[in-house]
Amino acid sequence: MSRAGIIWTGVIMVLGQWLPLVAEAKPKILASIKPLALIAQEVAGDKAQVDTLLPITASPHDYPLKMSDHRRLHDADLVLWVGPQLESFLGRSLANIPPAKVITTYDLPELFWPPSIENDGHQHANHQHTGGDPHLWLDPRNAQVIARLLATKLAAIDPPSAKDYQANAARFISRAMQLDQQLSRQLAPVRAQGFAVYHEGYSHFVGRYGLHQVGYVTYAPERRPGARHLKELQGVLKQEGKCLFVEPYYQVESIETMAKSIGLKIGILDPIGDQQVSSYQRLLEKLGQSFLTCLTDVTNN
Repeated sequence: MSRAGIIWTGVIMVLGQWLPLVAEAKPKILASIKPLALIAQEVAGDKAQVDTLLPITASPHDYPLKMSDHRRLHDADLVLWVGPQLESFLGRSLANIPPAKVITTYDLPELFWPPSIENDGHQHANHQHTGGDPHLWLDPRNAQVIARLLATKLAAIDPPSAKDYQANAARFISRAMQLDQQLSRQLAPVRAQGFAVYHEGYSHFVGRYGLHQVGYVTYAPERRPGARHLKELQGVLKQEGKCLFVEPYYQVESIETMAKSIGLKIGILDPIGDQQVSSYQRLLEKLGQSFLTCLTDVTNN
Protein backbone atom coordinates (compact mmCIF):
# COMPACT_ATOMS: atom_id res chain seq x y z
CA MET A 1 0.00 0.00 0.00
CA SER A 2 1.30 3.44 -0.87
CA ARG A 3 2.08 5.99 1.81
CA ALA A 4 -0.95 8.06 0.77
CA GLY A 5 -3.13 4.98 1.08
CA ILE A 6 -1.85 4.32 4.57
CA ILE A 7 -2.54 7.90 5.58
CA TRP A 8 -6.10 7.78 4.22
CA THR A 9 -6.70 4.47 5.94
CA GLY A 10 -5.65 6.06 9.23
CA VAL A 11 -7.90 9.06 8.62
CA ILE A 12 -10.86 6.81 7.89
CA MET A 13 -10.23 4.80 11.03
CA VAL A 14 -10.10 7.95 13.17
CA LEU A 15 -13.26 9.31 11.58
CA GLY A 16 -14.95 5.98 12.10
CA GLN A 17 -14.28 6.25 15.81
CA TRP A 18 -15.14 9.94 16.07
CA LEU A 19 -18.27 10.30 13.95
CA PRO A 20 -20.46 8.00 16.11
CA LEU A 21 -19.56 10.13 19.11
CA VAL A 22 -20.72 13.24 17.26
CA ALA A 23 -23.93 11.51 16.19
CA GLU A 24 -24.63 10.38 19.73
CA ALA A 25 -23.98 13.76 21.35
CA LYS A 26 -26.98 14.70 23.47
CA PRO A 27 -28.34 18.21 24.11
CA LYS A 28 -27.13 19.59 27.44
CA ILE A 29 -29.65 21.13 29.82
CA LEU A 30 -28.35 23.00 32.84
CA ALA A 31 -30.95 23.75 35.52
CA SER A 32 -30.12 26.27 38.22
CA ILE A 33 -31.73 24.27 41.06
CA LYS A 34 -32.76 20.69 41.69
CA PRO A 35 -36.57 21.10 41.38
CA LEU A 36 -36.19 22.45 37.85
CA ALA A 37 -33.73 19.68 37.04
CA LEU A 38 -36.27 17.08 38.20
CA ILE A 39 -38.85 18.46 35.77
CA ALA A 40 -36.29 18.66 32.96
CA GLN A 41 -35.11 15.10 33.51
CA GLU A 42 -38.59 13.69 33.05
CA VAL A 43 -39.07 15.62 29.82
CA ALA A 44 -35.59 14.82 28.50
CA GLY A 45 -35.65 11.13 29.32
CA ASP A 46 -32.58 9.48 27.83
CA LYS A 47 -32.42 11.85 24.85
CA ALA A 48 -30.74 14.79 26.61
CA GLN A 49 -28.28 15.31 29.45
CA VAL A 50 -29.59 17.19 32.49
CA ASP A 51 -27.32 18.74 35.09
CA THR A 52 -27.89 20.96 38.13
CA LEU A 53 -25.83 24.09 38.76
CA LEU A 54 -26.34 24.50 42.52
CA PRO A 55 -25.74 21.86 45.20
CA ILE A 56 -28.88 21.17 47.23
CA THR A 57 -27.33 22.80 50.32
CA ALA A 58 -26.47 26.05 48.52
CA SER A 59 -28.67 29.11 48.69
CA PRO A 60 -30.10 30.16 45.32
CA HIS A 61 -30.10 33.78 46.50
CA ASP A 62 -26.38 34.45 46.80
CA TYR A 63 -24.42 31.50 45.42
CA PRO A 64 -20.83 32.42 44.39
CA LEU A 65 -20.26 31.18 40.83
CA LYS A 66 -16.96 29.44 40.11
CA MET A 67 -15.08 29.52 36.81
CA SER A 68 -16.23 25.95 36.18
CA ASP A 69 -19.83 27.11 36.64
CA HIS A 70 -19.37 29.80 34.00
CA ARG A 71 -18.07 27.16 31.59
CA ARG A 72 -21.06 24.93 32.31
CA LEU A 73 -23.42 27.81 31.58
CA HIS A 74 -21.77 28.58 28.24
CA ASP A 75 -21.50 24.90 27.22
CA ALA A 76 -25.18 24.20 27.84
CA ASP A 77 -27.60 24.04 24.93
CA LEU A 78 -30.38 25.19 27.26
CA VAL A 79 -30.24 26.92 30.66
CA LEU A 80 -33.30 26.65 32.89
CA TRP A 81 -33.68 29.02 35.84
CA VAL A 82 -36.41 30.81 37.77
CA GLY A 83 -35.17 34.37 37.26
CA PRO A 84 -33.43 37.22 39.08
CA GLN A 85 -36.22 37.19 41.65
CA LEU A 86 -34.63 34.01 43.03
CA GLU A 87 -31.16 33.48 41.53
CA SER A 88 -29.99 37.11 41.35
CA PHE A 89 -26.36 35.99 41.13
CA LEU A 90 -27.03 34.47 37.68
CA GLY A 91 -28.33 37.59 35.97
CA ARG A 92 -25.00 38.97 34.78
CA SER A 93 -23.71 35.63 33.49
CA LEU A 94 -26.90 34.82 31.60
CA ALA A 95 -26.86 38.25 29.95
CA ASN A 96 -23.89 36.98 27.92
CA ILE A 97 -25.76 33.90 26.67
CA PRO A 98 -28.12 34.05 23.66
CA PRO A 99 -31.70 34.50 24.91
CA ALA A 100 -32.85 31.54 22.81
CA LYS A 101 -30.73 29.27 25.02
CA VAL A 102 -32.31 30.47 28.28
CA ILE A 103 -35.71 29.69 29.82
CA THR A 104 -36.66 32.17 32.54
CA THR A 105 -39.56 30.36 34.16
CA TYR A 106 -40.67 33.32 36.28
CA ASP A 107 -41.64 35.21 33.12
CA LEU A 108 -43.80 32.50 31.57
CA PRO A 109 -47.25 34.01 30.94
CA GLU A 110 -49.15 30.78 31.63
CA LEU A 111 -48.01 30.50 35.26
CA PHE A 112 -50.44 30.35 38.17
CA TRP A 113 -49.88 32.78 41.05
CA PRO A 114 -51.38 32.67 44.55
CA PRO A 115 -54.14 35.32 44.74
CA SER A 116 -52.69 36.83 47.91
CA ILE A 117 -49.41 37.79 46.25
CA GLU A 118 -50.21 38.12 42.57
CA ASN A 119 -48.84 41.41 41.28
CA ASP A 120 -48.50 42.83 44.79
CA GLY A 121 -45.69 45.10 43.60
CA HIS A 122 -43.82 44.86 46.89
CA GLN A 123 -40.08 44.51 47.07
CA HIS A 124 -38.77 42.87 50.23
CA ALA A 125 -35.23 43.24 51.50
CA ASN A 126 -32.75 40.49 50.66
CA HIS A 127 -35.25 38.32 48.77
CA GLN A 128 -36.14 40.52 45.80
CA HIS A 129 -39.70 39.35 45.28
CA THR A 130 -40.90 42.03 42.90
CA GLY A 131 -44.20 40.50 41.84
CA GLY A 132 -44.70 37.19 43.59
CA ASP A 133 -43.08 34.29 45.38
CA PRO A 134 -40.48 32.83 42.98
CA HIS A 135 -40.74 29.29 44.40
CA LEU A 136 -43.20 28.66 41.58
CA TRP A 137 -42.44 24.93 41.16
CA LEU A 138 -44.39 24.23 44.36
CA ASP A 139 -47.64 24.44 42.36
CA PRO A 140 -47.95 21.36 40.10
CA ARG A 141 -49.78 23.42 37.50
CA ASN A 142 -46.65 25.52 37.03
CA ALA A 143 -44.54 22.39 36.63
CA GLN A 144 -46.81 21.44 33.76
CA VAL A 145 -46.26 24.82 32.10
CA ILE A 146 -42.49 24.39 32.38
CA ALA A 147 -42.57 20.83 31.04
CA ARG A 148 -44.63 21.84 28.03
CA LEU A 149 -42.22 24.63 27.07
CA LEU A 150 -39.19 22.41 27.67
CA ALA A 151 -40.51 19.84 25.22
CA THR A 152 -40.96 22.52 22.58
CA LYS A 153 -37.47 23.95 23.13
CA LEU A 154 -35.80 20.54 23.09
CA ALA A 155 -37.67 19.55 19.94
CA ALA A 156 -36.22 22.62 18.20
CA ILE A 157 -32.69 21.77 19.42
CA ASP A 158 -32.96 18.05 18.64
CA PRO A 159 -35.63 17.50 15.93
CA PRO A 160 -35.04 13.72 15.56
CA SER A 161 -36.11 13.25 19.19
CA ALA A 162 -39.03 15.69 19.09
CA LYS A 163 -41.70 12.98 19.44
CA ASP A 164 -39.90 11.55 22.47
CA TYR A 165 -39.79 14.91 24.22
CA GLN A 166 -43.46 15.56 23.53
CA ALA A 167 -44.44 12.09 24.75
CA ASN A 168 -42.34 12.48 27.91
CA ALA A 169 -43.89 15.88 28.61
CA ALA A 170 -47.39 14.47 28.12
CA ARG A 171 -46.68 11.67 30.63
CA PHE A 172 -45.23 14.15 33.11
CA ILE A 173 -48.23 16.46 32.78
CA SER A 174 -50.64 13.56 33.32
CA ARG A 175 -48.79 12.52 36.48
CA ALA A 176 -48.63 16.12 37.72
CA MET A 177 -52.40 16.47 37.31
CA GLN A 178 -52.96 13.29 39.30
CA LEU A 179 -50.52 14.51 41.95
CA ASP A 180 -52.38 17.80 42.21
CA GLN A 181 -55.67 15.99 42.82
CA GLN A 182 -54.03 13.63 45.31
CA LEU A 183 -52.55 16.48 47.36
CA SER A 184 -55.85 18.36 47.35
CA ARG A 185 -57.67 15.34 48.81
CA GLN A 186 -54.96 14.55 51.36
CA LEU A 187 -54.62 18.09 52.69
CA ALA A 188 -58.32 18.95 52.82
CA PRO A 189 -58.75 17.77 56.46
CA VAL A 190 -56.02 20.11 57.78
CA ARG A 191 -56.82 23.30 55.88
CA ALA A 192 -58.09 25.09 58.97
CA GLN A 193 -55.02 24.38 61.08
CA GLY A 194 -52.74 27.38 61.58
CA PHE A 195 -48.98 27.18 61.14
CA ALA A 196 -45.87 29.23 60.44
CA VAL A 197 -43.01 28.43 58.08
CA TYR A 198 -39.33 29.17 58.48
CA HIS A 199 -39.11 31.45 55.44
CA GLU A 200 -41.71 32.92 53.16
CA GLY A 201 -41.30 30.57 50.24
CA TYR A 202 -44.37 28.30 50.27
CA SER A 203 -47.19 30.53 49.06
CA HIS A 204 -47.59 28.59 45.79
CA PHE A 205 -48.17 25.36 47.72
CA VAL A 206 -50.15 26.99 50.53
CA GLY A 207 -52.33 28.95 48.12
CA ARG A 208 -53.00 26.02 45.82
CA TYR A 209 -54.27 23.77 48.62
CA GLY A 210 -55.95 26.41 50.76
CA LEU A 211 -53.74 25.93 53.82
CA HIS A 212 -53.80 28.32 56.78
CA GLN A 213 -50.37 29.92 57.10
CA VAL A 214 -50.36 32.56 59.85
CA GLY A 215 -46.77 33.75 59.63
CA TYR A 216 -43.12 33.10 58.91
CA VAL A 217 -39.91 33.28 60.93
CA THR A 218 -37.92 35.21 58.32
CA TYR A 219 -38.74 36.49 54.86
CA ALA A 220 -35.39 35.37 53.44
CA PRO A 221 -33.54 32.34 54.83
CA GLU A 222 -30.21 34.21 54.90
CA ARG A 223 -31.65 37.01 57.03
CA ARG A 224 -31.79 36.69 60.80
CA PRO A 225 -35.26 37.48 62.17
CA GLY A 226 -35.55 40.51 64.41
CA ALA A 227 -36.56 40.21 68.05
CA ARG A 228 -39.67 42.34 67.49
CA HIS A 229 -40.84 40.18 64.59
CA LEU A 230 -40.33 36.98 66.59
CA LYS A 231 -42.29 38.39 69.51
CA GLU A 232 -45.19 39.29 67.20
CA LEU A 233 -45.02 35.86 65.56
CA GLN A 234 -45.08 34.15 68.93
CA GLY A 235 -48.22 36.07 69.84
CA VAL A 236 -49.97 35.05 66.64
CA LEU A 237 -48.94 31.42 67.03
CA LYS A 238 -50.23 31.30 70.60
CA GLN A 239 -53.66 32.21 69.28
CA GLU A 240 -53.83 30.40 65.94
CA GLY A 241 -50.79 28.19 65.53
CA LYS A 242 -50.66 24.42 65.68
CA CYS A 243 -47.30 23.78 64.03
CA LEU A 244 -44.03 25.51 63.16
CA PHE A 245 -42.12 24.29 60.13
CA VAL A 246 -38.33 24.61 59.94
CA GLU A 247 -35.94 23.75 57.09
CA PRO A 248 -33.12 21.20 57.06
CA TYR A 249 -30.23 23.45 56.01
CA TYR A 250 -30.46 26.23 58.61
CA GLN A 251 -29.64 26.51 62.30
CA VAL A 252 -33.01 26.80 64.05
CA GLU A 253 -32.45 25.66 67.64
CA SER A 254 -33.69 28.93 69.14
CA ILE A 255 -36.79 28.85 66.92
CA GLU A 256 -37.56 25.29 67.96
CA THR A 257 -37.18 26.27 71.61
CA MET A 258 -39.67 29.10 71.12
CA ALA A 259 -42.13 26.77 69.40
CA LYS A 260 -41.93 24.16 72.13
CA SER A 261 -42.42 26.82 74.81
CA ILE A 262 -45.88 27.59 73.45
CA GLY A 263 -46.82 23.98 72.75
CA LEU A 264 -46.35 23.83 68.98
CA LYS A 265 -45.48 20.77 67.00
CA ILE A 266 -42.35 21.09 64.85
CA GLY A 267 -42.23 19.88 61.25
CA ILE A 268 -39.63 20.04 58.50
CA LEU A 269 -40.22 21.39 55.01
CA ASP A 270 -37.71 21.00 52.19
CA PRO A 271 -38.66 22.91 49.00
CA ILE A 272 -35.54 21.75 47.13
CA GLY A 273 -35.32 18.03 47.88
CA ASP A 274 -32.58 15.99 49.50
CA GLN A 275 -30.43 13.29 47.90
CA GLN A 276 -33.21 10.71 48.23
CA VAL A 277 -35.67 12.77 46.19
CA SER A 278 -35.33 11.57 42.61
CA SER A 279 -38.53 12.86 40.99
CA TYR A 280 -40.71 15.95 40.99
CA GLN A 281 -43.66 13.90 42.21
CA ARG A 282 -41.66 12.65 45.20
CA LEU A 283 -40.58 16.21 46.05
CA LEU A 284 -44.17 17.42 46.39
CA GLU A 285 -45.40 14.22 48.01
CA LYS A 286 -42.83 14.66 50.78
CA LEU A 287 -43.83 18.29 51.20
CA GLY A 288 -47.50 17.36 51.45
CA GLN A 289 -46.76 14.56 53.90
CA SER A 290 -44.82 16.98 56.12
CA PHE A 291 -47.84 19.28 56.34
CA LEU A 292 -50.24 16.40 56.87
CA THR A 293 -48.18 14.68 59.57
CA CYS A 294 -47.54 17.77 61.68
CA LEU A 295 -51.03 19.22 61.45
CA THR A 296 -52.91 15.91 61.71
CA ASP A 297 -51.00 14.85 64.80
CA VAL A 298 -52.14 18.05 66.50
CA THR A 299 -55.76 17.73 65.48
CA ASN A 300 -55.91 14.17 66.75
CA ASN A 301 -54.61 15.03 70.22
